[in-house]
Amino acid sequence: MAAINRPSLAPQNAVKLTSFVDSVYFPRIEQRTRPSTLHGYKVMWKQLQPFCQDLWTRDVRTRHVQAILDRMAQTERFNINSLKHMKSFLSGVFRLALQQGYFDGANPVRETSLPQARGAEETYAYSLEEVLTMIDAVPEPAATLLATAAFTGARRGELRGMYWENYRDGELLIARSIWNGIATDPKSRISKAPIPVVGKLAARLALHRARQGNPMAGPMFPNQTGKPLDPNNLLRRVIEPALNVCEACSRPQDEHGPESDHEYQRNKVLPKWRGWHAFRRGLATNLRRLRVADMTIQRILRHSNVAVTQACYIKTASDESRAAMQTLETALTDTNVTPRRLSVIRPARA
Repeated sequence: MAAINRPSLAPQNAVKLTSFVDSVYFPRIEQRTRPSTLHGYKVMWKQLQPFCQDLWTRDVRTRHVQAILDRMAQTERFNINSLKHMKSFLSGVFRLALQQGYFDGANPVRETSLPQARGAEETYAYSLEEVLTMIDAVPEPAATLLATAAFTGARRGELRGMYWENYRDGELLIARSIWNGIATDPKSRISKAPIPVVGKLAARLALHRARQGNPMAGPMFPNQTGKPLDPNNLLRRVIEPALNVCEACSRPQDEHGPESDHEYQRNKVLPKWRGWHAFRRGLATNLRRLRVADMTIQRILRHSNVAVTQACYIKTASDESRAAMQTLETALTDTNVTPRRLSVIRPARA
């Protein structure tokens, strides 16, 4: 009994879960985590923290973690994907707690179940038509930046990290990613790879380079100080105002004040902005529409697993669905399936 009752953890390691995450977990992973990933973890922790205030790290059990997930699902602020991320984050927290002697026993997150929660909103993929309309609607250099995002599938940080010295022989090497001004390697080892540049994009990049004075090195999309341009900065200043214009007078929304002689009505011909990642999904979807093999799309997007490409990036466009059903209707008509033939196909009644 003495062996059972003897404390297995050092007294100084008896800390609340909130203190452990802030004082031990984040300083530890900061050394080996991408800045953008660390930022995402901190956003998740800010949402999780109110549910963990009274918990001591050493005392947490599966029932406590399950209660946290259940309460979060009841708030309706979190969808099923959010809860999956929260569960994964907590599992990582307790993995480190075990390693560092702040917790003893099996990881309490492992046996929890995801509660019923609202489904995740469907992610968006720009169609080729939307891409071309957006490129025509915005001025340079925004048009070339959008074309590069759409026809390379590069992530936002990778767009910012593009340099002229990495563009040669018809390929653009994704060598770095820049997030909040911090340059790192791309998201994964396989992400650090070249992307073939199609002719239309190559022509745009040639004109874009000429406007800069034909540099051989440096950022492909520099800001006024010569440093890599933040795509979100260009989005706020140029892209969104160009897409959100009035259908009556073509002026941006913010130019319609009380003195205007008509109400602002957005021009519905112009696509809505759905985020930078929608270009990446759009490239996958548009390549699939052109009957490109999924394995090839995976290599272009630089995914480590083709299942990720298929599940999260290739979207079934509505026009494809309609075309498929039209093909089925044509096939049924061509085979001349009459009611009499159907009676032959149906099994005989007992």
